[in-house]
Amino acid sequence: LKFDLEKLKDPNVLETLQAMIDGRFVPLTIMSNKDTDIDSMITTFNTAVTETASEILGKHRQKKKPWITAEILDLCDKRRELRKKRFELGGSEKYKEVNNNIKRCMKKAKENGIGEQCSEIEEI
Repeated sequence: LKFDLEKLKDPNVLETLQAMIDGRFVPLTIMSNKDTDIDSMITTFNTAVTETASEILGKHRQKKKPWITAEILDLCDKRRELRKKRFELGGSEKYKEVNNNIKRCMKKAKENGIGEQCSEIEEI
């Protein structure tokens, strides 16, 4: 499972993640070595880190094109959910609306991305 590590660049997110992980480890430090074995402590540690990271950071989304924004990826997730419901009453219209919105946003983002590349090349 890969997490969106780009969010750690924000100091607020980093502090929140550290605070939540610290809060989950306090019970581990209180336990004595007689109560638990090392394997269960490792499992508890891994579970705490994984759950906290998935809760705060979220899943990493791979961008296949550099101009794709997080907003477009969110719309794609919404479209994926609506695809399952498109045979229900009114589901087809919602799916088409989101799909068309994605196409518009992708076209605009691609044009902006190409424009930025052109301006960078012109500066050189």
